[in-house]
Amino acid sequence: MAHIKLAIITGSGLDFTNILDVCRQRKSLFDVFPEITTQITGHKYQIFDGFIGSIPTIICSGRIHAYEGYKFEKFKSFLNYFREQGITHLISINAVGGLNKNIPVGDFVSVEKLVSVQYKPFPISPIMYPSWVFNHYNPKGTYIWVTGPCYETQSELRLFSSMGGDIIGMSGGPELYWAMEMGIKTAMFSCVTNYCFAHSILT
Repeated sequence: MAHIKLAIITGSGLDFTNILDVCRQRKSLFDVFPEITTQITGHKYQIFDGFIGSIPTIICSGRIHAYEGYKFEKFKSFLNYFREQGITHLISINAVGGLNKNIPVGDFVSVEKLVSVQYKPFPISPIMYPSWVFNHYNPKGTYIWVTGPCYETQSELRLFSSMGGDIIGMSGGPELYWAMEMGIKTAMFSCVTNYCFAHSILT
């Protein structure tokens, strides 16, 4: 454990900053990444540097997304910051829609496999099983990564479900790709905020 330095990236209203036992420094994400020019509701856009127990930890409360106009390669420079800080392990946490009715809204899913169906398919399938986080964590599932910003049609959702998708979201995919390319041990946990097949009135 002495050689671990952990980074946690969160977004979409998910605040994990209170898990730090010690917070040594807080800074604006825009100071670290001046090229970020967009803001998404629910993101603090702050970086916290501290400790969880004896493990040095950086929590990045906010991220970039492809639907904001950032190119795939831009995520590499985003992840480079964490590598330069000596990060060895990364946990990506995000909010997703549910495709599997057996996974209740509000549950966190440990992502075993990520499928990219967008303009740039990339091989992060399966993701390394995050036994260094929770060896027997349930539920587990397959994450369908899409760029957004539009939500999917019911036909598309049925297709993604038939591909074995359990959850679907617009963040995390490029982060995992570049982190794994850099040799960072990576895990993803996704909070199911809604069931995509639920009927609703369009307004």
